Amino acid sequence: MDNQKPLISVVIPVYNAERYILKALLSVCEQSYQNLQIIVLDDGSTDRSKTIIESVKDERIQLVSRENRGLIATLNEGVQLSHGAYIARMDADDICLPDRFTQQLTYFESHSGFGVLFTGLEYIDAGDKVLRKKVSHETREIEPVELLFGCPVCHPTAMFNMNVLKKEDIRYDSEFDKTEDFELWTRLSSMTKIGILSNVLFKYRIHAESITSNNNTEQRETAVRAITKNLSHAKSAGLNKAFSVIYNNHQGDDSAVTTFIALLRIFLRLGRINRTFSHYKFFLKSYYILRDQLSEKSDKKLRENI
Repeated sequence: MDNQKPLISVVIPVYNAERYILKALLSVCEQSYQNLQIIVLDDGSTDRSKTIIESVKDERIQLVSRENRGLIATLNEGVQLSHGAYIARMDADDICLPDRFTQQLTYFESHSGFGVLFTGLEYIDAGDKVLRKKVSHETREIEPVELLFGCPVCHPTAMFNMNVLKKEDIRYDSEFDKTEDFELWTRLSSMTKIGILSNVLFKYRIHAESITSNNNTEQRETAVRAITKNLSHAKSAGLNKAFSVIYNNHQGDDSAVTTFIALLRIFLRLGRINRTFSHYKFFLKSYYILRDQLSEKSDKKLRENI
């Protein structure tokens, strides 16, 4: 291990992950970048998770095992225990590809002002089968206005640059249970640059027990509350409704007319809502939403007539 390289602290919360934790932990231990502090927080697991973690003999692993306190408290505890110039997130059921940390660190060191950096990923199922990819077409900065349309990044791929941020900046808010990560991105977007690598460096697991699978409706409602709290300087019930329509457009619950009205309402007040918002990016994202909605309805009508 080259101790002259910057230390990266990796925060891994664990709760009843006996089926996946070994593969997840080894994917961190076997990274091409080796100067790591690996903080594993066993949040009161009742299965064999702790035993499996203890079976991995690596002096860099710092295991904390205690009663269950929940994910948000566990994440905040991990941040406080970290000593690194960079803090990386990782979940107990996912897999890091070998060069993940190397590539994220390289980007940080060559691009000043970035406080958070994400990567592209593959979604996998419980048996490691690749379901689909989520990859940006280019390595780029995430513009704050993009967060109105959904979450373009994946939480456990995040790495934080602690040369730019402070620990209190990345404290997860307990009032946003199930969407504490999105609330953090909406808050950080006004403080620092947020980037995403176009390379697939992570495997994100979707299974029956995952938070994403079990709390979709609650997550979407709380995410809209984060938008109104952190991204909008203008407040009104009408705007809040429009934010909800736009953020949840992929659910297909609203008509193209309703969606268009919501987009127009926001566009006409975009500068008052947030002066950092790009009109061009908002217009581009709006175009894709309406195009996809109209295309889906045309396809549905065609299918019904066959």
